[in-house]
Amino acid sequence: MPLLHVAVLAALQGLTEALPVSGSGHGVAARLWLDPGAAGGLPALLHLGTALGLVVAARRRLAAALGEGVRAIARPTLFRASPAAHDAVTLLIGTVVSLLVSAATLPRVEMWAASPTAAGAGLCAAGLALASTGLLPRHLGPLGPGAGRPGPSLAGAVLVGIAHGLAVFPGASRVGAALTVLLWIGVRPGRAVDLAFLLTVPSLVFAFARHAGQGGIDPGVIALGLVLAFLGTLFASGALRTLVERRRLGALALWNLPLGLAMLAYAHALPHAV
Repeated sequence: MPLLHVAVLAALQGLTEALPVSGSGHGVAARLWLDPGAAGGLPALLHLGTALGLVVAARRRLAAALGEGVRAIARPTLFRASPAAHDAVTLLIGTVVSLLVSAATLPRVEMWAASPTAAGAGLCAAGLALASTGLLPRHLGPLGPGAGRPGPSLAGAVLVGIAHGLAVFPGASRVGAALTVLLWIGVRPGRAVDLAFLLTVPSLVFAFARHAGQGGIDPGVIALGLVLAFLGTLFASGALRTLVERRRLGALALWNLPLGLAMLAYAHALPHAV
């Protein structure tokens, strides 16, 4: 596979998974002009680079959640008193629910993984979800189910996990789905971004594990792909923080919606591509 194509796929994976404008949707768009068979097991390896980038981007929140979560096992009152321990519970519940929902949903949507029609519809839906955050109150305080708590309630964590798990649909975004729900239930922007990142890491690791057996890739290509996916993720994570803190997350819909409509138009013009 040409190194230029490797660079494009790796950069797209990191940028679009973390930003979030749908890594799967952009992967379908990229395959319209790249040779889909030449990539082999590269996309699975790129998930690993992206997961590492998300861990680094949210490392402080992760370290605090792990430390306080372990302490809270001996002192259960910390789960209510400590925001970091509460984050640990949110991540545990959200991850378990997400993986269960993904496992139930993926077999039903996997057949559409390369479909421009499905990717276009998913991109439009993801764009509308991102645009909805523009309707949030100016003050992103504790609203709804999370009121008065350091983070989402247990019901809120389940809701986030369901939304995250359903985002296996082509064109959807796992980070975007979790982040949108977290913001709507009143989680503060900085915490919401970190939790959305950390909830996505296990999904990416499982996606890597499912296809890790595909070999035949040059070590140099692997190294290039991992580095670019990692760097793209770090860059995109910083950009996302800025957008969320400035209440501009909905601006990403200006990218998702036109791209989704273009994919739908392409599938309509060339029915064999559906």
